[in-house]
Amino acid sequence: MKKAFILAGAMALVAGAALAGDSQSACEEFAATNGVSAEPCACIADAVSGDADLQAEQLALVTMEDYENASAELHAALDPCIEG
Repeated sequence: MKKAFILAGAMALVAGAALAGDSQSACEEFAATNGVSAEPCACIADAVSGDADLQAEQLALVTMEDYENASAELHAALDPCIEG
């Protein structure tokens, strides 16, 4: 039983790292598509990595209009990376 918990924890860490990579890749694609800097993408990936809902919302951003219409929670997470 203990091994199952350890394995589940390890799998969650791997999945989280993969999703963080997905967030950074999605951010870089968003930046290229919309003509904005990809410099804050690592910060953005870190900012959403602890919240599956924020990460899902960030992964769904395609256009600047999507970003402008994003939730207040997503803006609160991303704006310090962008404005910093």
